[in-house]
Amino acid sequence: MPETLTSPVTGSPLAVLFDIVAASARLTLEEERDGAETAAADHVYAAYPDTLGRTVEHDAWTGFPALRDNSVQPSAVAHLGGGLWLHHTITDDADYRDALTLLVPCTCHCGYVPSLIEDENDLQELLRELRPTGGRAVHRGDTGGPYCAGIPAA
Repeated sequence: MPETLTSPVTGSPLAVLFDIVAASARLTLEEERDGAETAAADHVYAAYPDTLGRTVEHDAWTGFPALRDNSVQPSAVAHLGGGLWLHHTITDDADYRDALTLLVPCTCHCGYVPSLIEDENDLQELLRELRPTGGRAVHRGDTGGPYCAGIPAA
């Protein structure tokens, strides 16, 4: 026989829902970090089996919790060497899809240029472009230095 819910003697259904939400445990920051690391490793292994899946170890990822005030989902980064980083997160749009970005240091050493990677072909094309510069993004149309068009390297 299925279990039936009985309504409380006092309080509206909305009050009961508020109580349920208040009593349910939200993920701790550590759980969010762990989840971000696992999601990144799983995505790289599944979507990039011939490249990143063979070179980025599962434990290479460092997770970060969500930034609720800025609506930023949990994310993880992995260092590839040479100043290059991978950044993984789940988009918060209607699709909730994996987003993998390669962060490439500029030739001027003042910032990073982000490149969203869609698939292995996209990654391989980007790596072919970066190989002659040793993994540095070449500025196009700016002079570097204080005019760097990249993300500042804080």
